[in-house]
Amino acid sequence: MQMSSSFSKIALIALLAFVVASVIPLTNAVPLRNSIARQIMEAKKNGASPEEIKKLKMRLMDEKRTARAAGVSVETIKKAQANGATLDQIKARISANNLARRKKTGIFKKRETTLADVLFPGVSPKEYPVGKPMDVIVDTVTSKKTQLPFAYYKLPVCAPEETRFRGKRKNLGERLMGKATAALSPYEIRVLKDVTCTPLCTKHFDFKLTQRMKKLIARDYVVNLSLDGLPAHVARNNGSIIRGYPLGSKLINEATGKVQYLLHNHVRFVIHYNDQESSSGYVRIVGFEIKPITINHDEKDIRKTCGSEPVRNIEETLLYMKPDPANKGRSIPVTYSYEVEWKQSNLAWTDRWDVFLLANPDDATAHHMSVLNSFMIVIFLSTCTAIILIKALRKDLAIYNDLGVDMSEDEDESGWKMVHGDVFRPPTTSPLALGVLVGSGAQIAVAAIGTLVLCQTKLINPAMKGQALSNVVLLYVFSGTVSGYISARIFKFCGGKNWKLNTIITAVAFPGLLMSLFLVLNIFLAFYGSSKCVSFVTIILAFLLWACVSTPLVFIGSFLGFKREAIHVPTRTNQIARVIPPQNSILGNKFSSLFIGALPFSCAVIEIYFLMCSIWMHQYYYLMGYLLTITILIGVCSVLTSIIMCYLRLTGEDHRWWWKSFADSASCGVWLFAYSLWYLFSRLNLVGILPYVVYVTYMAMISLTLALYTGSVSFMGVFYFNRIIYNAVKLD
Repeated sequence: MQMSSSFSKIALIALLAFVVASVIPLTNAVPLRNSIARQIMEAKKNGASPEEIKKLKMRLMDEKRTARAAGVSVETIKKAQANGATLDQIKARISANNLARRKKTGIFKKRETTLADVLFPGVSPKEYPVGKPMDVIVDTVTSKKTQLPFAYYKLPVCAPEETRFRGKRKNLGERLMGKATAALSPYEIRVLKDVTCTPLCTKHFDFKLTQRMKKLIARDYVVNLSLDGLPAHVARNNGSIIRGYPLGSKLINEATGKVQYLLHNHVRFVIHYNDQESSSGYVRIVGFEIKPITINHDEKDIRKTCGSEPVRNIEETLLYMKPDPANKGRSIPVTYSYEVEWKQSNLAWTDRWDVFLLANPDDATAHHMSVLNSFMIVIFLSTCTAIILIKALRKDLAIYNDLGVDMSEDEDESGWKMVHGDVFRPPTTSPLALGVLVGSGAQIAVAAIGTLVLCQTKLINPAMKGQALSNVVLLYVFSGTVSGYISARIFKFCGGKNWKLNTIITAVAFPGLLMSLFLVLNIFLAFYGSSKCVSFVTIILAFLLWACVSTPLVFIGSFLGFKREAIHVPTRTNQIARVIPPQNSILGNKFSSLFIGALPFSCAVIEIYFLMCSIWMHQYYYLMGYLLTITILIGVCSVLTSIIMCYLRLTGEDHRWWWKSFADSASCGVWLFAYSLWYLFSRLNLVGILPYVVYVTYMAMISLTLALYTGSVSFMGVFYFNRIIYNAVKLD
């Protein structure tokens, strides 16, 4: 089978597949767009005014969005409205159905009854007697615009005499994430005891401090509080919510564009409780809502602005952050206050987390499409591989073996069979580095898949990010034997003798690079004063895990790998390397591997978007079944892609497949990094240089990890493929 015909057939199949994949979504969208346009045209013909047409268009678009969210047709929405249901009632019902669809632990798991079972399996409700004091826990002050959190008490706020919260100790993951120690807040709350406006303390903001607070408000910093383990939230007018409460707000004059900054120095706690599920005289906390208010308290007579009536945002008493540049010595007095309101609710304790998902659009369909997209790509690649193995190879082997081709005869032969004496020739370019990279990628694969399997069995809770990160680190450390073994086997096959050097580089290269980047970044965070900065003790602990646990395990794996016989291959390697003929313009291009990596990346691009939102937009991600499926599928896709490309190269008598098979799929990491840059400039509104440095550094680490994973599994798959096809060739 000639290379050109093989490449043409595969290229044609790929083109048809992508055309079909592109046409299917369009066929679903065109009728809906035509329906809206047709109704608008009919309204214009009937003499509707521009204002009526505008209202009609808005109503049709609203119906379209509602129908899309519900997964039903617009006609179904209209029938429900004809039966007396309002659009708000339909939306509420759709939100409830979407929430029910979300309450799953994964693709292969049964449906859960409550979201609490998914997020926090095994956690039981806590009941509080009437009058019992409750601790409001304050965490960090965070911002999506900077990704640089601060400790709450580094701000000019009121602090109690004892701020230390004697709760559970932080695990390794929380320490590596730089989460500040949870602290007690100054608010005094007792069960079912309403509190009217109560002043806490007065702080004086000088010019410099006022400017700093304006800067934090401009960067959308929010204060994160929790009660009974439930995060506080602020409800917006459009139905969405904010976790925590904003440090301040901005007033923009649309005419002049001038921005005024207001400080939220008063908070109203609205605590929702359920006393029907609990014992008599006890309640369960089912909601923790905050209403932030800005008010310029009267310092001389605090009772004028802080009395028995609820405090509200009134234009005459707003607290503006207005430093006086002409008089920098003048300070602004800021009095902090709070009030507490208890509200009875019928919401079950197990459903108290629903508020954090109800306000967001349902993404179950997107997850399903992500998996379906990945399956289709894998099926397409599997079909191509089957064509190669069943049709092309069987035909070639039948001709080559049954007709008794004499290699000594001067016949016109070409293709993959002719390089049997060179296909297993070790690479001339750094076989040690190749073994180290493949071994490191195998260790990442074992740790990643092992973590996701444990998440599926509920041994790891993905909602608790610190705990999940701790388990990932520990699984990676204890998988050191895998990297040492794989690296040693490849290095020995390539004729390497210095096994100690190979082992040391395997143990040091990838973890050392990550730790070096982490340390440099940590120094910048320490100078910036961010609570994301990791303590020196945590760094020492991570180093001890690396030096005293991971490295010895790598040595054990390397010892076992070198102790075994070298990998057996079905052909002997010629003493003189075969000359490689000129290659196809596509396969012979040095940058061909870069474009090939786009196919495995396309398997995971939708799921990667949700992961990015979870990491950088502080959203919850708990669908580990989807992530496990996508992780396996991207590995399978990488293997199949590299096998097809290796076969095409061998057909062109290019036996230098070693590094190319690794690079074909490892370039998936390059695509991830490019995608992260697009996400940075299109989705994140970061402010300042350091947030960009933090983002790019972390995404570079993640991209390198993905590159090693896909490159490693694809290399091992291609190696196994070559052993199979050349074992079928009869050689003297």
